[in-house]
Amino acid sequence: MPSLGLEPMVRRLSAAPKYSGIHPDTIAHVVHQEAAHAANDADLERLARLRLHKVVADYLLTARPGRLLRGLDAAVADGPDAVRAWCRTTLAGHFSTAERLPDLDEFYPAMFELTGPPADIADLACALNPFSLPWLRAATDAPYAGYDFNSALVAATGAFAAQTDPAAQVRQCDVLVTPIEADVAILLKTYHCIEDRLAGAGLRLVAEVAARRVVVSFPLKAMHGRAAVFTRPHIDALLRLGDERGWAVRRGRLSTEEFVVLDKESSGGPQR
Repeated sequence: MPSLGLEPMVRRLSAAPKYSGIHPDTIAHVVHQEAAHAANDADLERLARLRLHKVVADYLLTARPGRLLRGLDAAVADGPDAVRAWCRTTLAGHFSTAERLPDLDEFYPAMFELTGPPADIADLACALNPFSLPWLRAATDAPYAGYDFNSALVAATGAFAAQTDPAAQVRQCDVLVTPIEADVAILLKTYHCIEDRLAGAGLRLVAEVAARRVVVSFPLKAMHGRAAVFTRPHIDALLRLGDERGWAVRRGRLSTEEFVVLDKESSGGPQR
């Protein structure tokens, strides 16, 4: 069993430049998770580093976070159409948000058709999604808060929000550790990443988040271009959760993404 102690290991990993942008709560969560499987201190550090690498790699960018805001000032000066064009270019910097671009004009209207008008929105594990705020604002003026454990992404998307949508907020936290409250919580194409980090964690997050309605979305295709068959077990788990809790479940689909909406205030029969 590890003898160094978990907190010193958390401090050691938090001080590593490679993990400096990760919220300390995330590092602590991973260390405590891996401690149950580690034979000794060296093994714990190896396992924790492997897990952290996977957690970070799930949202690799083709552009460095520090460069994400390049050209924003000029776009803001040129007006809303230029800002939208800038956002599309920036969203294209990651596979997941690039994949959504063909559906972006329809995305939020389709979502809110399933949820009803939101009083406020929590974007869980938001990553680059705050760069889609211009499209969100075309559908609702509800207060928006994005949450992510990556400080570089939070800094970039938060600066974008401050310039273009001051009522929106982006905060650094780990949504698996910090309780979040909202009328509508959205978890867009990251449920399976959370499950990869810790089996069952995505389902617990959906079950426990203090939100009236929770929207979970999944890609229709994997990165290799074939059908995303890995999503079906996750969708089935969400449907069972809705059945067990007596929550109404609604589903929707666009050309690249599908939604599962769990309504914690309404009852409904089994959904398949």
